[in-house]
Amino acid sequence: MPDNETPLQHEAPQSASASAAKPPIESHGPAQLPSGFWRQVDYLLHHPEEVMESLKQDVGLWELARTFFLIALVMAALYGAVMGATNLLQGSVMPMQHRILMILVTAVKVPVLFLLTLLIVLPPIYVSNTFMGARLPFRAVVAMTLGAMASTSISLASMGSVAFFFALTSKTYDFIKLLHVLFFLYAGLVGLSALAQCAQVASIGRRRATPQLLFLIWLLLYGFVGTQLAWVLRPFVGSPNEKFQVFRPRSGSFYESVGQSLDNLMKH
Repeated sequence: MPDNETPLQHEAPQSASASAAKPPIESHGPAQLPSGFWRQVDYLLHHPEEVMESLKQDVGLWELARTFFLIALVMAALYGAVMGATNLLQGSVMPMQHRILMILVTAVKVPVLFLLTLLIVLPPIYVSNTFMGARLPFRAVVAMTLGAMASTSISLASMGSVAFFFALTSKTYDFIKLLHVLFFLYAGLVGLSALAQCAQVASIGRRRATPQLLFLIWLLLYGFVGTQLAWVLRPFVGSPNEKFQVFRPRSGSFYESVGQSLDNLMKH
């Protein structure tokens, strides 16, 4: 080693090289929604961090809410059409025009189910979060709940091909009905998980984070309101042995119907 060269001079390039090897910290800005419906769906699936950042910064929430609203309506209608097609595929006693009408009616009913559920649960979610959580503004709560509804609808629509396959290959009404119940349960849990994540991110930097107990309350609230509304708006999957009906007379309950279908399925 030359006399005028110190060990620090050898170590400096190594330190610079080590720091250069470290990956840069990725930062996310607010959501920049592209034009076009399907591009927006794909953007929301692949860029949840930007959506979260918009909630955190309170930027562009009404635009996000409108996008969530449209996506939820279209995706819910797609799955509703699959549900209504069950009678068309399984030899229902209904005339052909009524089978086709059943598809159209159910394609309207599923978005209506989601929207009515949202309108009913939105006030208690907003008020409870104000009293117990981060005191998020109303626009943030609207964007979060519509985002949860969009996540639910996208998850549900993604199972449409599976539901269609079983409608083609199975003629057991109780099995088809329980299959749709499971798909709704799965999609609902996905949507509520998205709502919980959004609420946690949006509350960063505020007085309090949203309590975990509140998420459980929201889950139960969504579940009970959604199932009761579905029971009021039935049929979604019309029984092959019944005539066309837009709504059935009120009798029994959703849980009794699921239990009866399980019992019937076990007997076969």
